[in-house]
Amino acid sequence: MKIHYFNPGHETAVHNGSPYYTVPANIATMQQELAFLPAWYGDKDDLVLVEKSNGYFSLLNRNIGNLPQAITQDELTKYKDSEVSLWGISPQAVHYFDMLNKEYEVNLNIPKWHSEYKILNSRPNAKDCLAEIVRQISQIQDSITPQFYKELKEIDNAVRLSPVQLLAKAPYSSSGRGLLWLPTSGLTRIENQILHGILNKQGSVSIERVLNKKTDFAMEFLSDGEGNIQFAGYSLFETNSKGAYESNYLGSQQNIERELTQDIPLELLGKVKQVLTSILKEKYAGLYKGCIGVDMMIYTDEKKNYRLHPCVEINMRFNMGYLALKLFENFIIPTSHGKFYIDFNSTEGNLYKQHIIMQQQYPVQYQKGKIASGYLPLCPMSESNKYRAYILIS
Repeated sequence: MKIHYFNPGHETAVHNGSPYYTVPANIATMQQELAFLPAWYGDKDDLVLVEKSNGYFSLLNRNIGNLPQAITQDELTKYKDSEVSLWGISPQAVHYFDMLNKEYEVNLNIPKWHSEYKILNSRPNAKDCLAEIVRQISQIQDSITPQFYKELKEIDNAVRLSPVQLLAKAPYSSSGRGLLWLPTSGLTRIENQILHGILNKQGSVSIERVLNKKTDFAMEFLSDGEGNIQFAGYSLFETNSKGAYESNYLGSQQNIERELTQDIPLELLGKVKQVLTSILKEKYAGLYKGCIGVDMMIYTDEKKNYRLHPCVEINMRFNMGYLALKLFENFIIPTSHGKFYIDFNSTEGNLYKQHIIMQQQYPVQYQKGKIASGYLPLCPMSESNKYRAYILIS
């Protein structure tokens, strides 16, 4: 039995490095409102730590079989010596559970923080992995490899000399945060200010070519901390025009593979999976227990040929893609398909109104303890919600 804990904004907490790090207000809200999300990738005997109990959880448990149970801090004393599974391991999350251990005298088994995790969570590490894949697989273009810069002047120079548009990324960021499209004519005051801020906080900036993207997807892996890496499956996702995460496809692995192999040979995907497995085994498997998501992209090159970017970023944590994969596998009937969405609206009441409308428009249907069709929020909804995680199945 594991106690799962949702701590988004993980990469920033890792970069900050302090056990006393305070997450930004919007991330704290997301963490509170979407705390139940790990239930959808957990095992049936697992537990999920939430801030307050809610009738929604018992309603779900009546309709859906094998769903982990939500518990609050006060109930931890019933589950002494349980293993804690964090969304992402950071000094701050480890410290939080250290405090709970002391306060409730529960002796929970908490993941250890290792100093090596800091580099393993970064974009420079993803760049090294990409360079190794490029070295071993000739079909991958080496022009997609990012470069890291420490001076504004160097970045401005790179932008002016580049024949294509460039994209800047903060070394510690994920899910489409920390991205900046750079104008082809040179940096303006706004870009200078943003890049200056990233350089001040993180010391360098990743610069890469903007690609003509067709498909976002990921390979999801599980590391056992004892030297073994297992491929868990593919996830197919969508981002908005700024590159921020929007939704995941919910459907069979065969459907996802069919979609990908319209443009990329199955043999190439297999090669990438094989090379990545050995890289992850060497870098992560002996040190880290948990999920590793490697984001990828299908794009077209100058000659309009489809190409594969096999390592856009590496997420050393549980992620929405892995959640979508397990959610479909465990809770949706195999003949259905649909999408998993994360919504944000800063105006109180707006998401709740949409929630009520969608409940009426797409009533959820169950078959033998699984979801067959309709709309279902994955976490409790109230009028104050600014975040919503939900699925729409047909």
